[in-house]
Amino acid sequence: LGRFSATLAELDTKEDTNSDDESKGKEVDDIEDDGNAERAKAVNDPTSEDEYNSKRLDKLVVDGGLGTVINPANLEGTLVEDEERETGRVKMEVWGIFFSACGSHWYWIAVLLLNVLTNVLMIVQDYWIRIWVEANNAASPPVVLRNSTDTVSPTANTNIVGQHTVSFWISIYLAIGVIEVFALFIKLAYAYSGLIKAARNVHAKLIRSVVHATPCFFDSTPFGRIINRFSCDMESIGTNMLDPLIWMFADFTSALGVIVIITAVTPPFIFVALIITIAHVVIAKHYLDSTRELKRLESNASAPLLSLFGELIQGVSSIRAFGLKKYYIMEAINRSDELNRPFYLTMVSSRWMSVRLDAAGATVSFFCAFFILWNVHSFDAGLAGFALVHALQFKDYMLFAIRNYGDNELNMNGVERVSQYLKLDQEASAQSTPENKPVSNWPRTGDLEIEDLVVEYVPNIPVLHGLSMSIKHGEKIGVVGRTGAGKSTLSLAFLRFIEATKGRIVLDGVDISKIGLEDLRRNVTIIPQDPVLFNGTIRFNLDPFSEYPDEIVWDALHRAHLVRERGSQTASTAISVFEGNAIDSSLERMSGIFTSLEAEIKENSQNLSLGQRQLVALARALVRRSRLIIMDEATASVDFDTDDRIQRTIRGSEFADSTLFCIAHRLRTIIDYDRVLVLDKGKVAEFDTPANLLNRQGSIFRSMCEKSGEFEYLADAAKRAQDAKQFS
Repeated sequence: LGRFSATLAELDTKEDTNSDDESKGKEVDDIEDDGNAERAKAVNDPTSEDEYNSKRLDKLVVDGGLGTVINPANLEGTLVEDEERETGRVKMEVWGIFFSACGSHWYWIAVLLLNVLTNVLMIVQDYWIRIWVEANNAASPPVVLRNSTDTVSPTANTNIVGQHTVSFWISIYLAIGVIEVFALFIKLAYAYSGLIKAARNVHAKLIRSVVHATPCFFDSTPFGRIINRFSCDMESIGTNMLDPLIWMFADFTSALGVIVIITAVTPPFIFVALIITIAHVVIAKHYLDSTRELKRLESNASAPLLSLFGELIQGVSSIRAFGLKKYYIMEAINRSDELNRPFYLTMVSSRWMSVRLDAAGATVSFFCAFFILWNVHSFDAGLAGFALVHALQFKDYMLFAIRNYGDNELNMNGVERVSQYLKLDQEASAQSTPENKPVSNWPRTGDLEIEDLVVEYVPNIPVLHGLSMSIKHGEKIGVVGRTGAGKSTLSLAFLRFIEATKGRIVLDGVDISKIGLEDLRRNVTIIPQDPVLFNGTIRFNLDPFSEYPDEIVWDALHRAHLVRERGSQTASTAISVFEGNAIDSSLERMSGIFTSLEAEIKENSQNLSLGQRQLVALARALVRRSRLIIMDEATASVDFDTDDRIQRTIRGSEFADSTLFCIAHRLRTIIDYDRVLVLDKGKVAEFDTPANLLNRQGSIFRSMCEKSGEFEYLADAAKRAQDAKQFS
């Protein structure tokens, strides 16, 4: 939002400057007059305002006039790439993933046999009525007509049909129905159990794959895409797949049963059946080819809408402040249209298929009746009715069979998209191999060697270019540089959140790329710019594995200025007395936030300000006392007085034996450190003591200090720090 508004504001400035530039000539003046007229119209007409701003943004993208908006077509590589979309039929590999998740091949054999059994029972039940009618006709004497007004009707007992009573025929019919219902229940229960198992298995694999994915995946993947996989795509697997798959088998076996029945009654129908089958295949192919791609378009259109919802929720205050409500409303409408367009066309395709399948199914009934009438004297009424009744049902069976198959293939699009996330690049193993496992007290000193380090977020776009340096244990290194210089990337490389493309980092004689991530990250502490705290007690957040006694935890809270005095185990169990969300710049009010180690930190740290969360992260580092500590803008959200006291804590005995990397925006934070590393475009531009860098004319660090407006203070502080080290 800030970039959007700043871009428009800068364009306004540029337009005004151009309008004052007489060298542009009358032609340019006319253009500017038109622009001002459009701007004036936009003020009075909200609709014109949206159109006006859109044109201006388009102009920026096309012209690249401000230098901050880049035409994507000119980029050789991008961090966030377009979402992949498969084309053509769903691969057999995707079907195999789902089928194997349901169970072994015996599961599917059992499902097919149960479908055949239920359909055979249904046919037998109908055929039993035909036998019943035939027995009734055979047992009834013919009616004799004596004259036009006198008839003789049979006087047989109506409770007896042939050699059996009516109760016998009804009992058999009822028994077959009960067996059919029981078999149907077993079929559905067994089939649903496998499909639910498949959804659980796929979901579990998806969670494992995403959780253990490399951090680069989350850097290059919008949040909406991930949510789309776990919501819409998993819904296709866990909910939408159940009924279509089960009834597809049932409808196909029923349609096959109808073909068998009609062919058995009228053998010439086999030739018609072949033609009808080909017609259904052609219709189904056209339907599936279109709806398959429409479903993929619909799935891809869901992620941008979900991402927009997330942006709206998180940035609603900024949207209102900059007056962009109408812009985002129109954007939401446009993205909703993009989502609904393929859905509407899918429904239209379904209606298209229904009309043609009804016509093809009607030909089955027609030819069945035609062949019966062709040889009517060789059929009894019961057998003819039995065949015709099933022929009339054929079109419904085929319609729902193809529609369910289409739904299954559309739902397989969800499996297809989830399967892409099952193949994500995974982080290295958490555990070290026996031959590379470091000693129990590693690292003992904190000596650090960086050798020709190259780091890339995406291929062919290096962020760090061949960094090399040697750092002794206990050194305090300040890291500065312009935005995008690679400061935070270097901190991530220490923890292997980003794997080195080339080179290595050696900590206390151990190449960190050779050991397990758990062994590395348990022994390195990072205090990030935006620390993450968990919902729970303050003690859990400082010592989640209960490795340290309460005295050490209390001492860490005191040194981090979160309690006024060192507490004891008899302290009150009251919850945090702090209320509110605003950042408090007073150290006295920051001290005393917690009155108990059982004090609660709410979800998303709602009861703590950003500065206070950073103090908790500092206390966490004080508890662990790691040999390598990385601070990434750790004091950016506290005032100078609080920052100064925190820095004195860091420089004290607590971290005397620790190697400290401090990425700082405030130069006074690191002006008295042992050395300062200046990064520029991912390379080591300068690396020396602060005093030496300030004394070097034309150095980047000196230029940064001069621009800060505190050059005299920084130069004096650097000189005093260097003198103190020389005389110590």
